[in-house]
Order: sequence, then C-alpha cells, then structure tokens
Amino acid sequence: MTTYRAFHVRWTIPLLLACCALWTASPSPLTALVPLLGLCLIVVVFTFPWDNWAVARGIWNFPDDRLLFRIRNLPIEEVLFFVIQTLQVGLLVSALASWFPSPHDRQVEFDEPILIEIIGFLVLWVVAGVSTRRVRKIRLRITYAWHLLYWFLPVVIVQWIFGWVVLGPHIYIITLSAFLIGTILTASDVWAVRRGIWFFDERQITGPKLATILPWEEIAFFYITSIVVAQSMVLFLPINAR
Repeated sequence: MTTYRAFHVRWTIPLLLACCALWTASPSPLTALVPLLGLCLIVVVFTFPWDNWAVARGIWNFPDDRLLFRIRNLPIEEVLFFVIQTLQVGLLVSALASWFPSPHDRQVEFDEPILIEIIGFLVLWVVAGVSTRRVRKIRLRITYAWHLLYWFLPVVIVQWIFGWVVLGPHIYIITLSAFLIGTILTASDVWAVRRGIWFFDERQITGPKLATILPWEEIAFFYITSIVVAQSMVLFLPINAR
C-alpha cells in the first residue's frame, strides 16, 4: 500500500530539492526568500478553503489508511503539497529571473482606472457565478471544471490587469516554470492515482482523461496553479531581483 507520504518522498521532495539547487546557484538568492515565504502563506490561506470544499463535496478524496491525519477534510500531506508546489515554482522563477533579468522591467502602479477595471471585472465574475448556480446543479459533470476555473482564473486575469508591465517582460520565465512544474506534477499524479492515493468522483468530472485515469481538470489544475504562483512570484520579487 502506497501512502501520500511516499508520494512526496518519491516525487515532490526530489523536485523541490532540484529547484532549490538551481535557486542557491543563482545570483543573490536570498533576495527572494521573504517574498517566497510570504507567498507560501498566501497560497495556503487561499487554497485551503477551495480544496476543503471539494473534498467535502466529494469531487476527490483520499483513503484514510494512506494518510497521517486530516485538518478538517484535508490530509496534512495535502496542505504540505500546497507549500511544496509553491516553493518549487517560486524557487525556479527566482533562479531564472536572476539569470535572465529583463531590461524592460518596471514597477507596478495602481491608479484609479486600473482599480475600477479590477472592481468591474470582479463584479461581473460574481454575477456569472450567481447566475449559473441552477445550471451547475443540473449539470453535475462540470463541477470540478467550474470549481477550478471559477476560483483560480480571476487571480490570473487580475494579475495581468494591474501587473502587465512586470509580467509581460517575464512571460517566458513564467511560461517555462509553469510548464516544467505542471508537467512533472501531472506525471506524478498519474502515478499516485494508479496506486489509489487519491481518487475522483466520476459523476463530477466531464470525462476526458490522460492515460485513461487522470481527468483533464486535474491536469489543468497543475498548470493553472503553477501559472498563478509563477506570476505572483514575479510580482513579489524586488525589482533588482528580476
């Protein structure tokens, strides 16, 4: 029987160590330490209710005999995964940004038009959520897809609304980091699902799967969350570190 702890030992921790090695070899790695630790805290606070609700709803779950213990509905190993993925992406972004700084980087500036644009977008997003509640109750199969995209896509979009002057010059770093980490975590997820470390409710996914086992929604989760972390890390880094 393979446990969630074994998954971390086999996959996420070696990947974390590799990212850490790249980070420590980069110029002035300590400039990224405080932003990275702050980002870890934000990710846990933001992601915990999303994941906890999904487990309570039964979109996915974990056999208790594969876990140490749970905090509310979430295994402690799942909470640890939030932190590890954030560190993986954040360390890689920091290393690449220090090796390949952009000559066109600028500071983010908040002004009234940008704030109005963000507020308007968020209002429309809330209206879309409220107005589609009935459809989502009827079409149970879109539950995972909706839960994922409705929670995380606004973060990606809002970051671009106010931070495009910083994100644009670093788009290659963001894309490369998210692709590398997202792809490796997808492979690790196939390994974990095959061994029964976690599972999905077939009634709450749309159907298409990778290797006949991994829902496309789960793959999208790794790439979207990696993008969110990569963009956040670029925005959090001091200007002399990117």
